[in-house]
Amino acid sequence: MKKKPIYLWVLLVLSALISAISLFGILSPVPSKETLGASQAQVQGISAQQLEDTINYLHKTAELSHSTFNIVLIILSAILVVAGIVLLVRNNLQYANYAYIAYVLLAIVGSIYTYMGMQDAVQAIRDETLRLGTEVLGKGTTILFVVINVLFLAIVFYKMWRQQKDLSDEVETEELA
Repeated sequence: MKKKPIYLWVLLVLSALISAISLFGILSPVPSKETLGASQAQVQGISAQQLEDTINYLHKTAELSHSTFNIVLIILSAILVVAGIVLLVRNNLQYANYAYIAYVLLAIVGSIYTYMGMQDAVQAIRDETLRLGTEVLGKGTTILFVVINVLFLAIVFYKMWRQQKDLSDEVETEELA
């Protein structure tokens, strides 16, 4: 009996959710500094300088998320996820794995691109404490996303290796019979 690729279904469904959220994110307009200021005005315990720095940072990161390169990455990611699901439904497991591998590699490129763009946005923060905290949070988030994506990549490669090994064992058994 052939095993169902549950691991790939789980990974593709999670990726589809992430892609859908990202697509909705690029469809929303870049908020103005006034809108960001109004949303941040209710935050208690920060100085006017920190509020201005936060607004500038949030505006620059919103512009980064709407850059042409980022939009292309998000659209390509969504296409790869849909292709992976379609291939999986059609029982073409090998190509579904390839589509997911391409998606994960694209996600790693996107994480690195976002990190590099955040470094530019961090320069808008003049308050040293806030800048340091934002830099550490950005580095930590990027490292976490890259590690998770590499882990997903390792799972897929391991499963592909097992599938190939099972297939070669099956062929060998048939040849002996």
